[in-house]
Amino acid sequence: MLQTQLRYVQTVLTFGIFITIFLNNSSLIIACFVGLALAWQLELLLCELRTDNNEFIFILLLLSISFIPVLTSFLGIDDTKGMIFLVSILVGILYLIFNEISISTFGSSYLVTVISFYIISFCVSKEFIENLDYLTFLFLMLFFIKTLATFLNIQFSNYQYFFNFFASFFVITTISLFLGFSFEYIFITAGLVSISTTILNFLFQRNRREYKYFSELTTQIYLYDYLIAFLFSLYFVDVLNLINGLF
Repeated sequence: MLQTQLRYVQTVLTFGIFITIFLNNSSLIIACFVGLALAWQLELLLCELRTDNNEFIFILLLLSISFIPVLTSFLGIDDTKGMIFLVSILVGILYLIFNEISISTFGSSYLVTVISFYIISFCVSKEFIENLDYLTFLFLMLFFIKTLATFLNIQFSNYQYFFNFFASFFVITTISLFLGFSFEYIFITAGLVSISTTILNFLFQRNRREYKYFSELTTQIYLYDYLIAFLFSLYFVDVLNLINGLF
């Protein structure tokens, strides 16, 4: 039930990004992106963990770790290596405290936390803010295409992986060409991001505890697994440098 409500929250935040474009408020847009990452993380943690007292505290602590980049950005601290070192120590301490949690569950929860941590770090970075319009249009256009595909049941068809690849490729190519980026860099970037997005999306869905049921839930939307994979791929491929021809 809570997971369904979280998907409603994600949808509201996505429409919040769309509405905030017209308000020309970059802070609200970034806040919506951060909220999307945290809501996605919470949803997957709920797949991995029960919501009894101990594991609920563990979930809150993992969410707090992912929120660290926002605090460091607010305080003017820009030390990514230091943050990664701090997070590694905190996660190790958490595992010692909650040692009743199995290693596989802990590893899956840690993976989700790392992905969310890097996405939020990307969203509050200077590069993201400077290219906010470009990245926002990429995200919203892909959201529209994937939502349409979900209603057409492409989400669970035999062609879903081809569609996931070409949806990302089409969005990056179209918007980048419209903004006047170099042709060769666009295709390199679109190819790398699309491959990464498709693989990560598959990994996220397989990582869900309810994976054996999800192919039967044709009305259930796992849209944000794909969108989060896309955001992380933009960071992982270092698109903002690559698209400008800086290798």
